[in-house]
Amino acid sequence: MAPTVKQLVSWIKGHDAARPFEAFQVEVTSRCNLKCVMCPVTVLADRWPARDMSWETFGRIALAFERAKCVHLQGWGEPLLHRRVFDMIARAKSAGCRVGFTTNGTRLTRANGTRLLDLGLDLLAVSIAGASAATHEAIRVGSDFARLVENLRRFLRLRRERGYTRPKVQVFYLMTSANFAELPRAVELAADLGADELVATNLDYVITAKLDELRAYSSSPPAPAYADALEQAHRVARRTGIAFRPHRLQFTEMAVCDLNPLRILFVSADGEVSPCVYSSPLVRSEIPRVFEGRPVEVPVVSFGNVNDRSLMKIWEGAAYREFRQRFSRRIAGVSAMMFGAARAVAPVEESPEPDACRSCAKRYGV
Repeated sequence: MAPTVKQLVSWIKGHDAARPFEAFQVEVTSRCNLKCVMCPVTVLADRWPARDMSWETFGRIALAFERAKCVHLQGWGEPLLHRRVFDMIARAKSAGCRVGFTTNGTRLTRANGTRLLDLGLDLLAVSIAGASAATHEAIRVGSDFARLVENLRRFLRLRRERGYTRPKVQVFYLMTSANFAELPRAVELAADLGADELVATNLDYVITAKLDELRAYSSSPPAPAYADALEQAHRVARRTGIAFRPHRLQFTEMAVCDLNPLRILFVSADGEVSPCVYSSPLVRSEIPRVFEGRPVEVPVVSFGNVNDRSLMKIWEGAAYREFRQRFSRRIAGVSAMMFGAARAVAPVEESPEPDACRSCAKRYGV
């Protein structure tokens, strides 16, 4: 049962009374200019509201920015489509937060790149789904791979010419059954461009049975072909000097996932406050999922809207506290097992996670 001792110690050391939140994830828009085959914006298009967060809603969230270390301006949409995203970055930076977002790279123009550098953006993650145009464009439909590569190359050149080390630039490579063989080439490409890190991520929200065939992870050890590609990717990373961080391909039950709801929260484009992006798609009904080959539906989780109550009042509400306490008890149970606590602590199996988390792949560390 995860977390490891190292993770538990890290959480304890990372506590900052002045900034108790590791991050606020803020969905500045639910709109996107691509039609990625695995994304709810595409798959649920018939009931997906395309919405930009209003400046007033953002301002209500910003009142609590001084309590967060990081603000990540992204949810299910493309942040650079929001006409005030640069103002949002500036507002979060003025509160002393580290600021970043994930982008599909289509609007990473020279002008936009220059503004991001001027603002002191801390993290820029760029998503790709292949090391070739054919593979990438088949998954991220509407993307021009050559243009994406050139946009990223130009941005990194601008950063280098200015002598900056910020923002940290990560290439997010979506590992699927259709593109796994290209992972070593993707690491090579990211290193050639001058990126700081390649993070190999998983298709951790599967919406349909057809998309379930794309996931590369499972409850079993990785297939030999995947293990071989991973080893090749590690060799390329060591040779080129780029950091390489692949997510797990085999389930490991977690006491709490890496989107730790004790220290991270998510606010959707319409102001709804939830533990994470996976528990709160803008579709205000049951969340459709396929988990280990079977379709399931779980209720959307929302503890309030910042347009009605302050973010901190929502956080301190009874329902949200009870939700978090489940994870506190799970962590306490793991800690007791690891450190041999003298006092009785309820075992993890007696502290089940909330229903919305039970069929989420993030619970299993992938």
